[in-house]
Amino acid sequence: SLSKRSTVLDIGCGTGALTVQLARLCRFVYAVDISNAMLSHLKGKIEKQGLQNIDAVQSGFLTYEHKGENLDGIIANINLHHLPDFWKQIALCKFHDLLKPGGKLFLADVVFGFNPKDYQKEIDQWLVDMRERAGQQMADETIIHVRDEFSTWEWVLAGMLKRAGFHIEDEFEIMPHMRAYICAKIRRHDH
Repeated sequence: SLSKRSTVLDIGCGTGALTVQLARLCRFVYAVDISNAMLSHLKGKIEKQGLQNIDAVQSGFLTYEHKGENLDGIIANINLHHLPDFWKQIALCKFHDLLKPGGKLFLADVVFGFNPKDYQKEIDQWLVDMRERAGQQMADETIIHVRDEFSTWEWVLAGMLKRAGFHIEDEFEIMPHMRAYICAKIRRHDH
């Protein structure tokens, strides 16, 4: 769990809604995003709220070079799906290297757990639910997500986390096809 002593990385932080909350909980937050536009929104929030414990860095999952001590926590919130599985694995190994022993990875994303043979029925139902819950625009964005993004299967992601040297301490469904994982760094990865 994060505390006033924690140093964390919010990777793919976007406009920094979560970053700002983390800055209130933790000693220091490295906020990283590939988009300069997103970071300028975040910098506006930092300035407006007078936060002194955030370092906003323009970089990506694979290109980020951490300057500073190893981290207590890394948060990847609804963004790892931008990488195909090959590069997800490389990013997860990199996260492992950035953490202190026992450090935590908090990961949430679109992750599929249904039988692949039932994909059409499952995706169709997801779109119906999304339309009812969040409206047509969100349903349209979901279609684009399935077509163009790189969400993975829960059994694949669990394997990638283990291969990177993480122990999955907890995992749960946030909403249909959205899972969260709390993982601890357990060993040096040897794969």
